[in-house]
Amino acid sequence: MIKRLLFLFLIINNVITAQNSSVSTKTIPPFSTQEIHEAPDTFTIHTTSINSPLSDIGSTFFMEKYIIYSSRKTGAIGAKKDPNTNEPYKTIYCTDIDKNGNLSHPYFFAEVLDSDGNETGVSFSPDENRIYYTKSNTEYSKNYQLYKRKFDEVCRCRWIEEVPVSFNSKEYSIENPNVSPDGKKLYFSSNMPGGYGGYDLYVADIDENGIPHNPKNLGNEINTAGDEKFPYSSPVKARLYFSSNGHPGYGNLDLFVAAIKEDGFSSPLNLGKTINTSADEVAFILSSSTTGYFSSNKKGGKGSFDIYRFDLVKKSTNLNGLVFEKDSKIVLPNTEVLLTNEKGEIISKQLTSKEGKFQFDIDPLESYGIKASKDGYFETTISANTNKRNAAVPLALEQKKAEVTEKEIVIEKIYFDYNKATLKKESTLSLNKIYSVLVENPEMKIIINAHTDSRGSNQYNQILSEKRAISALVYLTKKGIDKNRLNSKSYGETMPLSTCKDKCTEAEFEKDRRVEFIIVQ
Repeated sequence: MIKRLLFLFLIINNVITAQNSSVSTKTIPPFSTQEIHEAPDTFTIHTTSINSPLSDIGSTFFMEKYIIYSSRKTGAIGAKKDPNTNEPYKTIYCTDIDKNGNLSHPYFFAEVLDSDGNETGVSFSPDENRIYYTKSNTEYSKNYQLYKRKFDEVCRCRWIEEVPVSFNSKEYSIENPNVSPDGKKLYFSSNMPGGYGGYDLYVADIDENGIPHNPKNLGNEINTAGDEKFPYSSPVKARLYFSSNGHPGYGNLDLFVAAIKEDGFSSPLNLGKTINTSADEVAFILSSSTTGYFSSNKKGGKGSFDIYRFDLVKKSTNLNGLVFEKDSKIVLPNTEVLLTNEKGEIISKQLTSKEGKFQFDIDPLESYGIKASKDGYFETTISANTNKRNAAVPLALEQKKAEVTEKEIVIEKIYFDYNKATLKKESTLSLNKIYSVLVENPEMKIIINAHTDSRGSNQYNQILSEKRAISALVYLTKKGIDKNRLNSKSYGETMPLSTCKDKCTEAEFEKDRRVEFIIVQ
């Protein structure tokens, strides 16, 4: 409430000081041969009532108001035309926002910022005591320069001390400033020399006096040979939204998003055709985690650029995978699969299905690792490609060899179909280990002991364990092992490893159901 009263006081006294930077409208060939990697979220677009027959482009928020810049000249100084756009020079305006996100009629924002040329991009420090803005003069109307002012803490009524940034130049333009949520960095767009294309995105450090310095190009993960403009660092997540006609998209400038990481950025994702069109979409900004505004010159608008409101529907992306044995390609059920983040921390875990499949809900902008482990196999870890929607991950596990002790051949658990003596396919892989040991030791003889858990009658379990032992024996003889080297015994539920009797957990029951391969001395 205090901020709103202060804002109104500043407006009344016409002393508030503080983005259509030169928006590219050149036609870019459609990316017919390049795949468009889209974010899964969808947008519902609403028109706003504040648009004029001229250009209206959103910029930022200040004191719970939406700040825009426009070629309209309501209450502003002069009405000279910019020869590059054939519209009046742009001026900064503000508009109230109601509880439903609707915008009121714009009113003139700041007399001290108004000049004969263009005033466009605006951003504020998190405490709203500093303003960063761009403007151009009439002589070089396409060349924007970046300035900073601070709020007068004595009178609490004006912006003072205009300071140009040290890297301004008449040789290039600096546009679309955006202060990071923590106030330590300033993102902007520029066509300064040394970039990757037309306009690139840069970031500058903000010192203790609020002065941006040490600008750095964001690199070729973000920048292309085309134009990248209108950076916006979201306070909701560490995300960078921007417009580009260099990444694969649906028209000219499309809206994109990338994750801001400690060592750079993720590969950008197109925000999709529920918000992007064949025209230019720019100036994306969130007003909450699921609502916000953007500007576009698409068909059906009132002016050359209009401001639109959107509702965002968050949708997850599935990371699907299949775990199988490396050589035979037989799928591996009951494999533990861990989903880890960039730091190796476990986010989620699950067991593969009977078809060897797993599925995690993921954020396509994040980097993940998949770690798979199964008794009898070497643990395997891979990186997951999450750029594509419903990405599929193949995971091949390599078998360990059987362990041979003085008394037995030790392998992982042998699985049978439920309540049956039929060997599961993955269990044939385990029995192949027994086969290999017997081939390597032609004098060795073994006894195959089969056990069940305590569920069911004694008689039934005895018969079931006998059938299971025989199934293993028959498999080995069919592989070529002399049946005189093999014997089988069934113990049913008479020799449990657990001591829980009928009050066992599933894990304890699982431990009791086993097949042992005892070496005959």
